[in-house]
Amino acid sequence: MTQTDAERLLLEIVGSLQQASGREQVEMSRDTTPILDLPDFDSLNGVELTVEVMDRLGVEFEINNLLVDEKKALSIADAAARLL
Repeated sequence: MTQTDAERLLLEIVGSLQQASGREQVEMSRDTTPILDLPDFDSLNGVELTVEVMDRLGVEFEINNLLVDEKKALSIADAAARLL
């Protein structure tokens, strides 16, 4: 998996979480920080994203939220790098 592949995966999952919750769909990029930039997206959604990534990739992580590192919200690009 490349950085670009990881970013695409995260963007897809974030988009599906937003859609499933009925939240406003906004344009996202690798620079988007979901927890700060998206309407009503919070750290619990980051946990949901992390579980979805683990399910899709068939792996387990020691962390429970790919979108938060040391209490700092991460961009899609930073989260993808963390995933890799």
